[in-house]
Amino acid sequence: MMQFISEKIEVTKDEKLRTPVSFLWRGKEYKIKEVTESRADWGFSKGAPKKKSWRLRHHRNYYKVKTDRGEIFEIYLDRKDKKNEEWILYQKIN
Repeated sequence: MMQFISEKIEVTKDEKLRTPVSFLWRGKEYKIKEVTESRADWGFSKGAPKKKSWRLRHHRNYYKVKTDRGEIFEIYLDRKDKKNEEWILYQKIN
C-alpha cells in the first residue's frame, strides 16, 4: 500500500556521496539505513506546451529509502535552480 504525502522535508545528506542519510518530517527524525533505488527525472509536466523547452523540464532526483525502523519512503530533490533546491517526501510505501 502506498500513501501519497508530497510534503517538504529537511534532509541531511552525505556530502561525499551526495545521498540522503536522514530526514526530518513533522518534527520526527528518520534515519536512513539504505537507499534501495535512485533515479533522475528530466521529463515534462503534464500539460506542458507542444513546443517543449529544457526550461520546462523537471530536474528531480528520486530516492527510495529504508529507515532504521524498516519504513520505506520515496523522497526527491527538486532542483529548480541552484538557489531553490527543496526536498519532498513523495510517498510512504508499506
